[in-house]
Amino acid sequence: MRCVEEPRANSSTLNQLQRDYNSLITQNTQLQRDYDTVIAKFPFLDQYCPLRSQKRVCRPCPEGWEQRNSTCYYFSTERKSWNAGRSACLKQGADLVIIESKEEQDFIYKHIGGLGLHWIGLSDSETEGTWLWVDGTPLQKDKALWRNGQPDDYGSEDCALTWPGVDEWADVSCDEHVKSVCKTDALLL
Repeated sequence: MRCVEEPRANSSTLNQLQRDYNSLITQNTQLQRDYDTVIAKFPFLDQYCPLRSQKRVCRPCPEGWEQRNSTCYYFSTERKSWNAGRSACLKQGADLVIIESKEEQDFIYKHIGGLGLHWIGLSDSETEGTWLWVDGTPLQKDKALWRNGQPDDYGSEDCALTWPGVDEWADVSCDEHVKSVCKTDALLL
C-alpha cells in the first residue's frame, strides 16, 4: 500500500484563507443583525411601510415620529403613569428613551422644550438609589443630567422624567401622569 502525501499549503495561502474566513464571519454577523432588525420590525410593517395607492412606501420611522441618525423618537401627547407610558411605547415596537449622550438629551430637549414633563426610561424601583435604564444597564454617573438636588426620593419617587424649561431630569412618583418619549431603531434598508 502506497501512501500519497497531500500537498501542503504555504503560510501566505493559509493567512489569506484566515482573512477571508474572518471577513465572512463579520459579514455574516452584520447580515444577522440586519435580519433581526427587519424581523423585529415586521409586526409594525404598516407603520414603517404604509400601503398607499396599492404600493408600499417605506420610511425609516413611522409617521409622527422624529428621526435622529439611525434612531426614531416619539413624543407622546397623552399623559400616563410611567408603566402605562412604557407599555404604550412597547406596543409600538419601542421603549422609553435611554439617553446615551448629552447630544441626544439636547435633541430631546429641543423637541419638548417647555412642553411639560416627559418620562424617560430610567428608574430605581428595583433597588432604591440604583438607577437602571429600561434595558437593565445602570446609569453612569458621569452621564447623569439630574436637576440640582435630584434625585431626592421625596415620597417614593422612583421614576425619572425630563424637567420642562431646563435640560435636566428629576425623580417623581411613577404614578404621576405625564407624557413619554419613546425610542426605537430606524428601519434602514
